[in-house]
Formats: sequence, structure tokens, C-alpha cells
Amino acid sequence: MNNSTGRSSGQGGLILFSQGSATLLVARGLLVALLLSFIFLALYTLLLYLSPLSEAYVPYLIYGGTLLCIFLGSLYVGKRTEEKGWLRGGLTGLIYVLTLMLFCFLFNVSIEPGINILTKLFLGFAFGTLGGILGINS
Repeated sequence: MNNSTGRSSGQGGLILFSQGSATLLVARGLLVALLLSFIFLALYTLLLYLSPLSEAYVPYLIYGGTLLCIFLGSLYVGKRTEEKGWLRGGLTGLIYVLTLMLFCFLFNVSIEPGINILTKLFLGFAFGTLGGILGINS
């Protein structure tokens, strides 16, 4: 049975989240993205340990892996929402970047202030928005 937005009220036998649980959905998407990041970091560590790969490539691998995790976490959110997938996905990406900044503060890791932070926030929101859009339309 279809609702007014054209999306079915259930997907694979599961009832989709209602409007009231959007915060919970974004939090679950954030958790998915953070868990995937942990897995990717473990794989990068193993790759560096077992291969002759130079450590010069590590920042690029981590940055690319971070964007991929934001995208996948937001795709998770988009697939489980009925509306505003772009916004919920974007918020997932934005909160992910803010969470990483909080971890840097808690563990006393230096962050370069300025345009670098704004770029990370923008890219987090952009990749999150893309994941949310593709998730809700798939």
C-alpha cells in the first residue's frame, strides 16, 4: 500500500521509521559510519603492516575511507526513511565530522583551525546528502 509520497509503508516486511524517530535514525546511521570507519582503519593498519606500501599514502586512504563511511552511513539512513533523505543523510555526515573533532579534542590530537575544518564539514555534509538521496531513491 502506498502513502502520499509514493513510498511503500513497509520495506521487506519492516515498518519504516516514523517522523518522531528521525533523531534515532540519524544516530543509527552515525553508528554505522563509525563502525565502518573502525573496520577500515583496522584494514589499513593490516595493509601497512603486511605490504611495502609507503606511509605517505595513509592520509589519502584515511580521507577517502572517511568519505566512503559517511556515504555508506547516510545511505543506511536514506534507505530507512520516507522523506527528507538528503537532510537526514547530510546531518549524519555533519555529525560524523563533528564527532571526529570531539574525539580529537578528547584525545588531545591537534586540529588545524581555519578552512581545513570548513572543508571537512562541507564534504561531510555533501557526501552525507548524496548518500541520503541515493538511499531514499533506491
